[in-house]
Amino acid sequence: MGKKRREEKLKRKAQQRVPLSGRDMLRIFPSLLLRAFIVVMPLSLLMTILGSNGVTLFNNFWVQMGTYLAAYIVFNRFIFGPIRNYQPTQASSRNNPPRAKP
Repeated sequence: MGKKRREEKLKRKAQQRVPLSGRDMLRIFPSLLLRAFIVVMPLSLLMTILGSNGVTLFNNFWVQMGTYLAAYIVFNRFIFGPIRNYQPTQASSRNNPPRAKP
């Protein structure tokens, strides 16, 4: 019983995600910004065009915020894909550089 529990515990620990460090987030941030820009710019352009062509619904602030929120929810997996798919380098090789032999 003890061996089985230990194996399950080790299996759960191996499946847990490693928290991202600040350096890892700095590596990911430009792609997050670009993906958010790719989602928001066409949406804001479309709302501007529709609002200027007589669709008065898009002149309302709350409708615009609701549209942005809906786009954020729909494209969440696309925007945060780099964080979800990020594989950090091995911690042991990063924290313990190879030493020269005396």
